[in-house]
Amino acid sequence: MALSRLSVTDAVTKRISTRAFLDKQVPQAEIEEILRLALRAPSGGNTQPWHIHVVSDRTKDKLCDAAVAYVASGKTHKEEFPIYPPKEASAEYMDRRRKLGHQMFDLMGIKRSDKVARTEAMLRNFKFFGAPVGLIVAVDRIVASNGWGHVGHLVQNICLLAEERGLATCLQEAWSQVAPVVHTTLGIPVEKQVVWCGISLGYADVSDPVNTLRSEREALEDVCTFHDKFKASL
Repeated sequence: MALSRLSVTDAVTKRISTRAFLDKQVPQAEIEEILRLALRAPSGGNTQPWHIHVVSDRTKDKLCDAAVAYVASGKTHKEEFPIYPPKEASAEYMDRRRKLGHQMFDLMGIKRSDKVARTEAMLRNFKFFGAPVGLIVAVDRIVASNGWGHVGHLVQNICLLAEERGLATCLQEAWSQVAPVVHTTLGIPVEKQVVWCGISLGYADVSDPVNTLRSEREALEDVCTFHDKFKASL
Protein backbone atom coordinates (compact mmCIF):
# COMPACT_ATOMS: atom_id res chain seq x y z
CA MET A 1 0.00 0.00 0.00
CA ALA A 2 1.24 3.51 -0.81
CA LEU A 3 1.85 5.44 2.38
CA SER A 4 0.46 8.90 2.99
CA ARG A 5 3.00 11.69 3.21
CA LEU A 6 2.60 12.15 6.94
CA SER A 7 5.41 13.42 9.10
CA VAL A 8 5.73 12.09 12.65
CA THR A 9 4.28 15.42 13.80
CA ASP A 10 1.28 14.95 11.49
CA ALA A 11 0.64 11.42 12.73
CA VAL A 12 0.83 12.49 16.38
CA THR A 13 -1.51 15.44 15.93
CA LYS A 14 -4.00 13.62 13.65
CA ARG A 15 -4.42 10.55 15.86
CA ILE A 16 -7.66 10.48 17.84
CA SER A 17 -9.71 7.85 19.65
CA THR A 18 -11.95 6.70 16.81
CA ARG A 19 -15.29 5.32 18.00
CA ALA A 20 -17.03 4.52 14.71
CA PHE A 21 -15.55 2.45 11.89
CA LEU A 22 -16.48 1.46 8.35
CA ASP A 23 -17.36 -2.13 7.49
CA LYS A 24 -14.21 -2.46 5.40
CA GLN A 25 -11.59 -5.13 5.84
CA VAL A 26 -7.93 -4.36 6.53
CA PRO A 27 -5.51 -6.57 4.51
CA GLN A 28 -3.68 -9.15 6.61
CA ALA A 29 -0.34 -8.06 5.14
CA GLU A 30 -0.95 -4.49 6.26
CA ILE A 31 -1.72 -5.54 9.83
CA GLU A 32 1.41 -7.64 9.92
CA GLU A 33 3.54 -4.78 8.59
CA ILE A 34 2.21 -2.37 11.23
CA LEU A 35 2.89 -4.80 14.05
CA ARG A 36 6.30 -5.85 12.74
CA LEU A 37 7.43 -2.21 12.61
CA ALA A 38 5.81 -1.41 15.95
CA LEU A 39 8.03 -4.03 17.58
CA ARG A 40 10.90 -1.55 17.16
CA ALA A 41 9.55 0.13 20.30
CA PRO A 42 12.23 0.68 22.95
CA SER A 43 12.25 -1.34 26.16
CA GLY A 44 14.70 -1.37 29.08
CA GLY A 45 17.48 -3.86 28.41
CA ASN A 46 15.58 -4.91 25.27
CA THR A 47 13.27 -7.00 27.47
CA GLN A 48 10.25 -6.55 25.15
CA PRO A 49 7.60 -7.53 27.75
CA TRP A 50 4.63 -7.38 25.39
CA HIS A 51 2.18 -9.79 23.79
CA ILE A 52 -0.27 -8.95 20.98
CA HIS A 53 -3.39 -10.98 20.18
CA VAL A 54 -5.10 -10.13 16.88
CA VAL A 55 -8.76 -10.99 16.29
CA SER A 56 -11.03 -10.58 13.28
CA ASP A 57 -13.98 -12.32 11.69
CA ARG A 58 -15.33 -15.26 13.73
CA THR A 59 -12.85 -15.02 16.58
CA LYS A 60 -13.57 -11.33 17.04
CA ASP A 61 -17.32 -11.98 17.01
CA LYS A 62 -16.90 -14.79 19.54
CA LEU A 63 -14.82 -12.59 21.84
CA CYS A 64 -17.18 -9.63 21.54
CA ASP A 65 -20.28 -11.73 22.22
CA ALA A 66 -18.65 -13.28 25.29
CA ALA A 67 -17.54 -9.89 26.61
CA VAL A 68 -20.98 -8.30 26.20
CA ALA A 69 -22.61 -11.31 27.88
CA TYR A 70 -20.12 -11.09 30.76
CA VAL A 71 -20.91 -7.42 31.36
CA ALA A 72 -24.67 -7.98 31.03
CA SER A 73 -24.52 -10.81 33.59
CA GLY A 74 -23.22 -8.44 36.23
CA LYS A 75 -20.25 -10.70 36.94
CA THR A 76 -17.19 -9.14 38.51
CA HIS A 77 -13.63 -10.21 39.18
CA LYS A 78 -10.68 -8.86 41.09
CA GLU A 79 -9.10 -6.27 38.84
CA GLU A 80 -5.42 -6.67 38.05
CA PHE A 81 -4.88 -2.91 38.20
CA PRO A 82 -6.93 0.28 38.62
CA ILE A 83 -7.64 1.98 35.31
CA TYR A 84 -8.05 5.37 36.97
CA PRO A 85 -6.88 6.80 40.29
CA PRO A 86 -9.46 6.86 43.11
CA LYS A 87 -12.11 9.54 42.60
CA GLU A 88 -11.47 11.05 46.00
CA ALA A 89 -7.74 11.33 45.32
CA SER A 90 -7.81 13.62 42.30
CA ALA A 91 -10.58 16.08 41.51
CA GLU A 92 -8.44 17.30 38.60
CA TYR A 93 -8.50 13.91 36.87
CA MET A 94 -12.23 13.52 37.49
CA ASP A 95 -12.91 16.92 35.93
CA ARG A 96 -11.06 15.87 32.78
CA ARG A 97 -12.91 12.56 32.61
CA ARG A 98 -16.32 14.17 33.11
CA LYS A 99 -15.66 16.84 30.48
CA LEU A 100 -14.58 14.26 27.93
CA GLY A 101 -17.58 12.05 28.69
CA HIS A 102 -20.01 14.94 28.35
CA GLN A 103 -18.49 16.00 25.02
CA MET A 104 -18.65 12.45 23.68
CA PHE A 105 -22.26 11.82 24.68
CA ASP A 106 -23.33 15.21 23.30
CA LEU A 107 -21.87 14.27 19.91
CA MET A 108 -23.65 10.92 20.09
CA GLY A 109 -26.94 12.66 20.88
CA ILE A 110 -27.26 10.91 24.23
CA LYS A 111 -28.71 12.79 27.17
CA ARG A 112 -26.99 12.43 30.53
CA SER A 113 -30.25 11.16 32.04
CA ASP A 114 -30.63 8.38 29.43
CA LYS A 115 -29.00 5.50 31.29
CA VAL A 116 -30.07 2.90 28.72
CA ALA A 117 -28.43 4.74 25.83
CA ARG A 118 -25.33 5.41 27.91
CA THR A 119 -25.04 1.70 28.72
CA GLU A 120 -25.45 0.76 25.06
CA ALA A 121 -22.72 3.23 24.14
CA MET A 122 -20.44 1.77 26.79
CA LEU A 123 -21.01 -1.74 25.45
CA ARG A 124 -19.71 -0.67 22.04
CA ASN A 125 -16.26 -0.85 23.65
CA PHE A 126 -16.70 -4.60 23.66
CA LYS A 127 -17.56 -4.64 19.98
CA PHE A 128 -14.40 -2.74 19.05
CA PHE A 129 -16.70 0.09 17.92
CA GLY A 130 -17.45 -1.84 14.75
CA ALA A 131 -13.80 -2.04 13.65
CA PRO A 132 -12.92 -5.08 11.53
CA VAL A 133 -9.80 -5.81 13.57
CA GLY A 134 -9.28 -5.95 17.30
CA LEU A 135 -5.98 -6.18 19.13
CA ILE A 136 -5.59 -7.31 22.70
CA VAL A 137 -2.36 -6.08 24.26
CA ALA A 138 -1.05 -8.02 27.23
CA VAL A 139 1.90 -7.46 29.53
CA ASP A 140 4.24 -10.19 30.68
CA ARG A 141 3.24 -10.91 34.27
CA ILE A 142 6.80 -11.06 35.56
CA VAL A 143 7.52 -7.36 34.91
CA ALA A 144 6.85 -4.55 37.38
CA SER A 145 5.32 -1.14 36.65
CA ASN A 146 8.38 0.01 34.72
CA GLY A 147 7.76 -2.72 32.14
CA TRP A 148 4.23 -1.46 31.55
CA GLY A 149 5.71 1.80 30.32
CA HIS A 150 7.70 -0.13 27.75
CA VAL A 151 4.51 -1.75 26.44
CA GLY A 152 3.07 1.75 26.16
CA HIS A 153 5.82 2.56 23.65
CA LEU A 154 4.63 -0.35 21.52
CA VAL A 155 1.01 0.78 21.69
CA GLN A 156 1.86 4.31 20.55
CA ASN A 157 3.91 2.90 17.67
CA ILE A 158 0.89 0.87 16.53
CA CYS A 159 -1.32 3.95 16.54
CA LEU A 160 1.11 6.15 14.61
CA LEU A 161 1.92 3.47 12.03
CA ALA A 162 -1.81 2.92 11.49
CA GLU A 163 -2.32 6.66 11.05
CA GLU A 164 0.42 6.74 8.43
CA ARG A 165 -1.51 4.11 6.45
CA GLY A 166 -4.85 5.90 6.59
CA LEU A 167 -6.16 3.67 9.37
CA ALA A 168 -7.72 4.69 12.66
CA THR A 169 -7.40 3.32 16.19
CA CYS A 170 -8.97 3.49 19.60
CA LEU A 171 -7.19 2.41 22.78
CA GLN A 172 -9.54 0.63 25.16
CA GLU A 173 -8.51 -0.23 28.70
CA ALA A 174 -12.12 -1.37 29.17
CA TRP A 175 -11.03 -4.78 27.92
CA SER A 176 -9.15 -5.31 31.18
CA GLN A 177 -12.54 -5.28 32.90
CA VAL A 178 -13.51 -8.48 31.10
CA ALA A 179 -10.09 -10.13 31.41
CA PRO A 180 -11.47 -13.58 32.42
CA VAL A 181 -13.41 -13.74 29.15
CA VAL A 182 -10.37 -12.65 27.14
CA HIS A 183 -8.14 -15.27 28.77
CA THR A 184 -10.68 -18.04 28.24
CA THR A 185 -11.77 -17.18 24.70
CA LEU A 186 -8.29 -16.58 23.31
CA GLY A 187 -6.45 -19.14 25.40
CA ILE A 188 -4.16 -16.55 26.96
CA PRO A 189 -2.36 -18.07 29.98
CA VAL A 190 -3.47 -16.05 33.01
CA GLU A 191 -0.37 -17.08 34.96
CA LYS A 192 1.89 -15.51 32.31
CA GLN A 193 0.08 -12.52 30.80
CA VAL A 194 -1.96 -9.60 32.15
CA VAL A 195 -4.62 -8.24 29.79
CA TRP A 196 -3.98 -4.51 29.61
CA CYS A 197 -6.03 -3.04 26.79
CA GLY A 198 -7.71 -3.52 23.45
CA ILE A 199 -7.07 -1.56 20.27
CA SER A 200 -9.75 -1.07 17.63
CA LEU A 201 -8.17 -0.92 14.17
CA GLY A 202 -9.81 -0.08 10.87
CA TYR A 203 -11.02 2.70 8.61
CA ALA A 204 -12.73 5.60 10.37
CA ASP A 205 -16.34 6.45 9.57
CA VAL A 206 -15.76 10.16 9.04
CA SER A 207 -19.50 10.78 8.69
CA ASP A 208 -20.12 9.87 12.34
CA PRO A 209 -20.14 12.97 14.59
CA VAL A 210 -18.40 11.12 17.43
CA ASN A 211 -15.24 11.07 15.34
CA THR A 212 -15.04 14.86 15.42
CA LEU A 213 -14.19 14.72 19.12
CA ARG A 214 -10.68 15.90 19.93
CA SER A 215 -9.79 15.70 23.59
CA GLU A 216 -7.95 18.66 25.07
CA ARG A 217 -4.40 18.68 26.44
CA GLU A 218 -2.91 20.69 29.25
CA ALA A 219 -0.58 23.56 28.40
CA LEU A 220 3.14 22.74 28.27
CA GLU A 221 3.93 25.11 31.14
CA ASP A 222 1.48 23.22 33.37
CA VAL A 223 3.23 19.87 32.99
CA CYS A 224 6.82 20.69 32.06
CA THR A 225 9.51 22.36 34.16
CA PHE A 226 12.67 23.71 32.56
CA HIS A 227 15.25 23.66 35.32
CA ASP A 228 17.74 25.65 33.26
CA LYS A 229 17.18 28.53 30.89
CA PHE A 230 18.29 27.83 27.35
CA LYS A 231 20.13 30.50 25.44
CA ALA A 232 18.53 31.66 22.24
CA SER A 233 20.10 30.29 19.08
CA LEU A 234 22.35 32.68 17.19
